Amino acid sequence: MIELLITLAILGILTSVAYPNYTQQVRESHRMIALGDLLEMQLELERTYSSGYNFASVISSGRCTVCESQVNRYQFEVVSSASAAYTIKAIAQTTTRQSDDSCLEADKTMSLTSNGDVTPLECW
Repeated sequence: MIELLITLAILGILTSVAYPNYTQQVRESHRMIALGDLLEMQLELERTYSSGYNFASVISSGRCTVCESQVNRYQFEVVSSASAAYTIKAIAQTTTRQSDDSCLEADKTMSLTSNGDVTPLECW
């Protein structure tokens, strides 16, 4: 009986150490997929450069048409700005705790501009 209790105690300690690392790895893997989606969206927008960047080719009814990310983990948007022809944003969602990713800043957003500028650098 004591051996069983010792085994359970060791298992509990290992689980308490391993689970947070596992969840962070899952978040990081989903972040990598989202970063790939940002790049895919940029490629699609550059294909439509001659027609003035067709945002509808990557975002339709508020959903990304070329993304592999799960829709409940990141929300994607494309916006125009004065400093760049477009900025593609991936906003981490709180429903799946993707927003707890350690590299994200307070706004929980990763972005890529038409100039190739990325934020936050830690995520890339």
